[in-house]
Amino acid sequence: MLLAKVLAPVLAITMLGTGALGTVALADSGSTTAPTPVAADHTFQRAIDALRDVLDRMVDNGVITATQRDAVVDTARRADWDGFSVERLGEIIAPLVANGTITARQRDLILDAVRRSDKVTFRLATTLDRLTDNGILSRDQHDEIVAALHKADWDGFSIERLGDILAGLVKNGVLTARERELILDGVRR
Repeated sequence: MLLAKVLAPVLAITMLGTGALGTVALADSGSTTAPTPVAADHTFQRAIDALRDVLDRMVDNGVITATQRDAVVDTARRADWDGFSVERLGEIIAPLVANGTITARQRDLILDAVRRSDKVTFRLATTLDRLTDNGILSRDQHDEIVAALHKADWDGFSIERLGDILAGLVKNGVLTARERELILDGVRR
């Protein structure tokens, strides 16, 4: 009986220690590769923040209500609008016109305000849409530019960095040097 009283705590401590060490050993065994962190793409959040800034000015000027602003922002966020196409924004918020949340006139005013915004991202979007609509850039080129900007996680502010990213597309034959300059001229306006 005395032996059981002495051995029970020792056995319990041994089992606990083995269990803890076993867990550590199991955690160390297996894959030696660390989980790959997912690269955070802040492009979408920057576009939504910039859109909110534009819409806040419209609320301040009485063009739309705060409720309408929130509906537009929520719709753009759910659609993962990246800010690189004003045309796409128009398509995204079209259901808000259809369901009466905003009027067609307000939609047009929102798109016009985004096009005239001082935000570099929106100037780029307007430039890309205009060059694509005029047949200077193909839809494939437009998409490759947007993909390259996402891959580089362009900050939406630096025109110099935008030029570097576009230079890479020129080097890879996606754009011509002339097309690159047209894009940069449109952004610098």
